[in-house]
Amino acid sequence: MKLRSTYLFVFGITALIFSCNNDIETIKKVSQSEQVPMLLGENIALTQSEQGRIMLKVFTKELIQYANGEKNYTEFPQGIRAVHFSNYPDTISYLQADYAINYAETDVWEAKGNVIARNVKNEQLNTEYLVWDQKKKIIYSNARVQVTTPDDIIYGEGFESDEQFENWSVKKVTGTFTFEE
Repeated sequence: MKLRSTYLFVFGITALIFSCNNDIETIKKVSQSEQVPMLLGENIALTQSEQGRIMLKVFTKELIQYANGEKNYTEFPQGIRAVHFSNYPDTISYLQADYAINYAETDVWEAKGNVIARNVKNEQLNTEYLVWDQKKKIIYSNARVQVTTPDDIIYGEGFESDEQFENWSVKKVTGTFTFEE
């Protein structure tokens, strides 16, 4: 009986030692899959100011922020509305989209799905994809776009503008135009 207990004990220790394999790749995969958001929020209104002046207001139904090594971004999975001000409450531009993501390290925003942007000149951009590079102070897209001005509707594939959507250009243009002689 004592010999049998000794065999069971040795077998158990051996099984335990060989079953505990700390493969570094497995540990990395497990730790990555367990990364959780740093911040979750619902019905959020964010305000960005510079020297005490309100410059930007962002509204969203859901915000998820990750700041875990490789993941360092803020996601707006239920859409976003953003208003850019010259001197609050004077609006320079407006943007809305079904989905948005902000990459903190590069200061780049991406807006996807039913993207609408408006400027102070009552011009409107419609597209499915738009990028705002805050460092370069530009917005751009390589997707199909439609720009509606008080006089024209311009279609194209690709778009670039300053971040206020005042000085813009459409690439691969089609549409109806009004020319002054």
